[in-house]
Amino acid sequence: MAWIRLTAAISTALVLTTGGLSSASVRASSSGTATTEGVAESASTVRLVTGDRVTVTPGDGGRRTASVVPGPGRRGIVFRTYEQDDGTMTVLPSDAAELVAAGTLDRRLFDVTTLIAQGYDEAGTSALPLIVSPEPGGAAAGTVSSRKAAATTADRLSAFNTASVPERRLESIDATALRVDDDDLGAFWKALRPVGTARLAQIPRVWLDGRVAPALDRSTAQIGAPSAWKAGFEGQGVKVAVLDTGVDAGHPDLTGRIAESRDFSDSGNVTDHFGHGTHVASIVGGSGAASGGSRRGVAPRADLLIGKVLGDDGYGSESQVIAGMEWAATEHAKVVNMSLGSDAPTDGTDPMSQAVDTLSASGQTLFVVAAGNAGDQGASTIGSPGAADAALTVGAVDRDDSLAPFSSRGPRPGDQAVKPDVTAPGVGIVAARASGTAMGTPVDTYYTAASGTSMATPHVAGAAALLAQKHPEWSGPQLKDALISTAHLVSGTKVTEQGGGRIDIGAAMGALTATGSVTLPPLQTADAGGPRRVATLHYANESDHQLDLKLSASLSRDNGVTLADGVIALGSGTLRLAPGASVDVPVLADGAHAARGSYYGYVTATGPDGTALAHTTLSLVVHAPLHRMTVIAKDRDGKVIQQAAPTIWGADGFAQYTSLDPAVAVVEEGTYQVSFGTLDNAADGQELREVINPQVRVTKDSTVILDASKVTEVKIRTPRPSEQRGILSYQTYRQIEGNGLIQGVMYFDLAKRIYVSPTAQVTDGTFEFASRWQLTAPQLTATPQGSSRPFTPYYLPTSPVFDDKGTRLTAVDAGTGTAADLKAAHVRGRLAVIRYDFGDDTALARAAADAGAKALMFVVPKDFYPWTRWSPDGTRLALPVMRAGNAEGTALLKRSARTATQVRFTGTVRSPYLYDVMQVSRQRVPQHLVHTVSGDESAVVHATYARTGASDWASEQRFAWRPYQDTAWNQYTRNVPVGRERVEYVTAGDTLWNHVVHHDTILDQDFPLQVGMREATHTYRAGQQATERWFTAPVRPALPHRVADWPASTRYGNTLSLYVPDFTDAAGHWSFAESDSLGGIGTRASGTGDTAVADLYRDGKRVAHSDTGAWGTYEVPTGRAGYRLDLTTGRDSDDWRFGTRTETSWSFASDTTASPALLPLLQVDYSVPVDAENAVGPQHTHTLGFGVRMPDGLPAPHGTKLKVETSYDDGRTWVTARTSSTPGKGTGGRFTATLERPSGARGDAYVTLRVTATDDAGHSVRQTIDRAFLHRGSATRH
Repeated sequence: MAWIRLTAAISTALVLTTGGLSSASVRASSSGTATTEGVAESASTVRLVTGDRVTVTPGDGGRRTASVVPGPGRRGIVFRTYEQDDGTMTVLPSDAAELVAAGTLDRRLFDVTTLIAQGYDEAGTSALPLIVSPEPGGAAAGTVSSRKAAATTADRLSAFNTASVPERRLESIDATALRVDDDDLGAFWKALRPVGTARLAQIPRVWLDGRVAPALDRSTAQIGAPSAWKAGFEGQGVKVAVLDTGVDAGHPDLTGRIAESRDFSDSGNVTDHFGHGTHVASIVGGSGAASGGSRRGVAPRADLLIGKVLGDDGYGSESQVIAGMEWAATEHAKVVNMSLGSDAPTDGTDPMSQAVDTLSASGQTLFVVAAGNAGDQGASTIGSPGAADAALTVGAVDRDDSLAPFSSRGPRPGDQAVKPDVTAPGVGIVAARASGTAMGTPVDTYYTAASGTSMATPHVAGAAALLAQKHPEWSGPQLKDALISTAHLVSGTKVTEQGGGRIDIGAAMGALTATGSVTLPPLQTADAGGPRRVATLHYANESDHQLDLKLSASLSRDNGVTLADGVIALGSGTLRLAPGASVDVPVLADGAHAARGSYYGYVTATGPDGTALAHTTLSLVVHAPLHRMTVIAKDRDGKVIQQAAPTIWGADGFAQYTSLDPAVAVVEEGTYQVSFGTLDNAADGQELREVINPQVRVTKDSTVILDASKVTEVKIRTPRPSEQRGILSYQTYRQIEGNGLIQGVMYFDLAKRIYVSPTAQVTDGTFEFASRWQLTAPQLTATPQGSSRPFTPYYLPTSPVFDDKGTRLTAVDAGTGTAADLKAAHVRGRLAVIRYDFGDDTALARAAADAGAKALMFVVPKDFYPWTRWSPDGTRLALPVMRAGNAEGTALLKRSARTATQVRFTGTVRSPYLYDVMQVSRQRVPQHLVHTVSGDESAVVHATYARTGASDWASEQRFAWRPYQDTAWNQYTRNVPVGRERVEYVTAGDTLWNHVVHHDTILDQDFPLQVGMREATHTYRAGQQATERWFTAPVRPALPHRVADWPASTRYGNTLSLYVPDFTDAAGHWSFAESDSLGGIGTRASGTGDTAVADLYRDGKRVAHSDTGAWGTYEVPTGRAGYRLDLTTGRDSDDWRFGTRTETSWSFASDTTASPALLPLLQVDYSVPVDAENAVGPQHTHTLGFGVRMPDGLPAPHGTKLKVETSYDDGRTWVTARTSSTPGKGTGGRFTATLERPSGARGDAYVTLRVTATDDAGHSVRQTIDRAFLHRGSATRH
């Protein structure tokens, strides 16, 4: 049992947002026959570097639920959540916030979206890959002694590297790559940041060792390679390293072409078992031997160095890539091809980008890097290492030089620099196919076609090799400049999409080269400083004749607005260059008349005839005046919190701090939200405080004070006495100039209250504060005789409970609960109160019961909370046992020592009511924040949880989303008694709700439910009176009705898509078969042994089979035929006694279609007058209701007929029920059937149903439901 020590944790959060890694080559999907898909997207659980676990469960409509389980000993940590408009979700523990703000911790370590996308969830890995550097980050820079301390800590962290993989030293970035087992992360975190002993500058920097993936027909001619070959340039003597998935050295195009190779992927060899590396290497330098030379690489005689940095699954880590880069540089590769990377946008300060810049600094090596394939996500999608300054970053075009839709685009996040630098052919590229692989679309045994910036990149690397052969003295930057400045600009393509344009080898080998690209220093509007030199452009005449040039600059924004005249000027407008001469031309900038925005364009050098000979790509950011924002955070006592890092959010996202002591950020003039929160101790638990200033207008250097002593309590008033149970959470939503952020905090049962700072009305953009509450009747309240102040003790998890009517017991001091103490205290018939010191709960309870005590109260030690969570599961203790706080318990002991003191206990674990509240304050937080729950403000839901078997309890959760929100945080599963009604007040309005209910209790209440009946997400109306009946019989397979996001069962071409849930109750809630191997996360307490088997027949012949139900896609022959779908489900356990087996058979006709067509799977809805025990009364006859309908989207069936048969002996004998038809308007047909108890059925009897429905179009369904419901005994004939 966990004991909770009093703690105080400051939540000082700076947001972290990055996207996921993905391939740099666009992978073609493959199709197969009889493919079955998962019943639903499964939950993913990731381990944060702090040792905490975050579980994310997908839901309908793109929404999801999430939960956090703190690592051992971390219950006192507050978790702050962030969700941006693009759905990126970050979970930041309070004790990591300042390290992220300082740049010491990589933001991706808490970016749950990225961790899941990269396969760093518990299903994908058992260890978290990290890169550790002794150099503290950004705002944490310190003294020489503090750096030494950081280096010492970094060395100590190496001990946590898993024994299965040796650590890897990365000299280029002064770092070490480690893999830390999930179970060791908590200890790793303590070693990284020992509590209270280390300043930020003494803590080493830690990055996620992110996952990296691999991102010729006419393509060589498209870039001008044949003319270079004709001139004798084929890459002879130039080393080109290809860092990829290895190589098929036996491929005819690569035989004899490989000079060196090395494995960094831990595969144990350099053989390409994936296919990507072979394809790329052959584009760079393949001989084309297998095609008679028609599919030669760009540099067919270059010396290829093969570094296998990606494994046989096509993926690798950042550290493996960096190690390969270092090897390539050591091997004196002139060009390094990297058709790989991350699609997570980066500003170029990540480890791989740093490595590119460091290794390029010598000038000996040019790194040619894929831009990535995230172009469909829009602008600013360049990943790492393509974001590096020194990288020659390559986008992709098709054969007509049009930008490929998948090609990642700039500008680069942060400084808004131009990336990619150039483009090259990357669509449908035919090149070498590694033996035994099927990457791309195979053309024949030796070649395959693939698309992606992966394919474009080796075209540029090969071009660089040809250029290096012609100019062996050129440095890497010179090669880069020549390729960018002479590329072919494509009309209609943005600068930030193509950089200098599609490469042109012939032009690069021509007369003139220039500086390739320049990111100009940012300007400030209305800058009165006058013109100043901001850059230098270099021009070189490589020809044997004089060049006369005219220079002109033109820049504009994406919206077409051009940069004002005079903002950018060139030191000279004309040049005369003698053969072999070069010259530098200054670039001058004057911000006096510059308008705010990001500008892109070119400086173009033209010849006397107006022909453009070279160009330089330019980018310029003009920003509003910059000011220092100093943020001072104060605690609830008004005292300054040292090194706090409140969140600053504005139109351009998050402001980064330049220092943390004090917290200072340099920001543009504009509007910002500044906020932070605290977790504080209280006598009865803990309190959350959030201080927000949602509208800080910055026009000069400013100081913002966030004072937690000036807050107001969020009060929830309910019609009946209530207390908060389970997770308590709140959030703010702020949108400034269209840029939105959800910032949330969630905490556990210990949180008793929320306080928030009142705000002025927000007039600029959207603002909302919302808090989520779950309130029930008080579970246990103790009122000592003579006291007017009751207190709250907590039942132990397996304690028996008092009767709901309450009880009175005389309290006696029973010492420490020893047998002698119990005897001396005469505890018989009384409440034994003992001073608890971490003893054996079961033994203490047994001893107290043996001594005759009626109940036992533990008084917890000072500085510990008494909180615990009662559960209906587990073996009960010998008597009711509870825990009381030290102050309340000590006071009771003192009172009972003076005089006989009775304690009145009231409360219930079976609350007859529930308040699911979403408190919302729009555009401001008022001075007094009171949310009053009522039947007028809320919807009143009369919820019945029907009994399904022996269990007296079910599990349920109700998730809530605000309209702007994708992720609902609702941690604990709630237990609810079955066989009765509960009145539930649910906040009405625009809050979206989704209720999930499981028929049994689950193993671990810390997680959201991942199994159980579900409903469609919806809103409630104020004043609405609603009825919800869960697990009401009969439960059988059926398509849900009026569920907007339900996947349709269709025929498209020759593919049947079937989506039929295995279990649907009479009210229309649905669920799926549960596997015994699901484990303990949000799953039931005992296995159900569920089965769901589907068979599909075509004209009587079985064409598909599935052991996961009728859920998936099935390939069928062309043409019209008659089909039958049989679905059999089984669920048989003590906790599931109704609908233990079902057999459903649908018959329908289907033909090949040119567009998706709904399948006419006839459905039967049931209305049986069962009670909350899923039983009908003892009357001899009952009327059952039925509805026959088509799936949503199809017209109602015509000419429907229904036959109903019943059995009281599990299907051995059947009786046909009297049926009458009442055709329903637009709903097919409605029927009633009379249920009659057979004369031989005595006592309670299960009723098995067999129902057959048909329509005049020949569609039919036959459904048998074993033990559908119970018919009570003691029937009286009448």
